Amino acid sequence: MGDYRTTPTDACPADHGPARDRGQPFGRLCDLCYSRLINETDNRQAIEEGATAALPHCPDCELRQDRYKTGYDRYVLLEPGYEPPAHTVPVGQRWIVRADGRAVNTGDTEPPLEAVCRIPHRLVCPCGPPPTHPTLKALWDYNSGLTPCFNPPAAETG
Repeated sequence: MGDYRTTPTDACPADHGPARDRGQPFGRLCDLCYSRLINETDNRQAIEEGATAALPHCPDCELRQDRYKTGYDRYVLLEPGYEPPAHTVPVGQRWIVRADGRAVNTGDTEPPLEAVCRIPHRLVCPCGPPPTHPTLKALWDYNSGLTPCFNPPAAETG
């Protein structure tokens, strides 16, 4: 009596308390397990997308950037004042700033021809290797002339 579990499927698999259906792919989880899973997923996405900005400037080259909160509550540094046509930027590197001020990576969604996007700074930071994509390389070259702490990557020998 007093046990909230009426069937084994009403309990959290980790036995933290009552579980409820969280939909696919999560299944039945308690609030604690669901929060942990979402946080781990968001952290993984943030690392993959480079949305790990703690400050509004790059920790490597020290250039100020536009810092935006993402849809998953992490922060990304986007190049300020530069909005190229989205079709000229590599797939997976196109960010848009929504009306609510949050930045979203459009992933592999093909943008309309007239769409513009923002570029994450990590791709064009002059302290990193020069990108091969022409749009990104041009911005990397520009940034290279802006920072006194420019530390070019070591030349490959081989």
